[in-house]
Amino acid sequence: MTTQRDETAEEVLRDLRETIARQEKELRLHQSELEKTNAGLLALHAEVELQRQRSAFLDEVGRSVSASLRGREVVEALIALIERENLAGCAGVWLAAPESRGLKRLPHPGSVPDSDVKRVAASRQPHVEPKRLLLPLTVGPHLLGVLELHRDVAFTEEEIPFLTEVAARSAVGLRNANEYERERELAERLQHAMLPTLPTPDDLELCARYRPAATGVNIGGDWFDAFARADGTIVLTVGDVTGHGLDAAVVMGKLQNALRAYAAEGHGPAEALRLTHHVLRGLDSNLFATAVVADLTPENGRIRWASAGHLPMLIRGRRGLRFLERPNAPMLGVPFAFAIEEHEETIEPGCDLLLYTDGLVERRAEVLDDGLDRLTGAFRAIRDLPTDEAGDRILAEMLGQDEHDDDVCLLLCRWSARSGPPARHGARRASAPR
Repeated sequence: MTTQRDETAEEVLRDLRETIARQEKELRLHQSELEKTNAGLLALHAEVELQRQRSAFLDEVGRSVSASLRGREVVEALIALIERENLAGCAGVWLAAPESRGLKRLPHPGSVPDSDVKRVAASRQPHVEPKRLLLPLTVGPHLLGVLELHRDVAFTEEEIPFLTEVAARSAVGLRNANEYERERELAERLQHAMLPTLPTPDDLELCARYRPAATGVNIGGDWFDAFARADGTIVLTVGDVTGHGLDAAVVMGKLQNALRAYAAEGHGPAEALRLTHHVLRGLDSNLFATAVVADLTPENGRIRWASAGHLPMLIRGRRGLRFLERPNAPMLGVPFAFAIEEHEETIEPGCDLLLYTDGLVERRAEVLDDGLDRLTGAFRAIRDLPTDEAGDRILAEMLGQDEHDDDVCLLLCRWSARSGPPARHGARRASAPR
């Protein structure tokens, strides 16, 4: 017989079971919601990490394509990054060539663009295939090229905006490189237009070489000049204005013309330098210049020269190979009075004379004497070469394959007369700026 106590116990037990069941249900629901929350957090974390990685990659693209101002190097850096990140198994860039309205591919410049590449170039709109993607490289209204990507798996819709941003950042680097190369080319044309054409006097061989700095806009203050006066004397000059850029080039042109005018009037090397010093002092410029002027009389082999802050000429003749080291005046343009000494000696037929600027011998990693020793060796090795080949050989030996950060100028003179007086030393005169 069931007692009231038993019924109460069963009721309590039933309530307890219901409570436990309800709590277990709520716990399962809470666990399900927690699992969903965790899954959402993991997905969010993965998305945040993906965006972080992509943002870091875009920054790396921006840095890499800005590290060089040469179009080919910009493209090579971009392709290396894309293939490193497995964004494409094969990548290339079709560079726009405005002068020919064509497209040149890097790598494989001999390739011919198909209709899809041409369509992207014309429309500035992407072309998407499952495993091929063509993206225009544009900055504003200007087309720089077309980025071509291939891979074994299909490109997804969410990848397209990211790869489009990669193309946009790359286009900025290409634009900067194109503008730099255009300015560099124009500057080089200007520089060469300012340099003179060498005369071709009898019994005298002349060779001049000019190489701009490998970095920076291609214009500087180095110059050479050679001309024949009415009396038959050959005047040789080489100079170097401090600094680079348009200001240095403008000053260089004025000094070159001044030196030529004064020497053509018949002034000797020292007096021509003295007058040119006053020209530079009268300019609205804080630049200085070094220069050496020599005049050679082919009839008797007499050479007179003067130097203002310039490196010594190098000569090879009967007395062997040596630098013409004589008292040297300060640089042109310095704000104090100084004297310019003029020196003279007689050379023999077959003598070689080399005038040059400091960019030929100066290097950051070596002392000047080492550079002069290298020049002596290079000059010795060209003894039996024609002057044009000799000039090229000197440049090759002195510059090598390394990029040089200064302009380089040289002027090689070979007196090829068949007879001449014996070598002797002459008097020296001084001309002082007043």
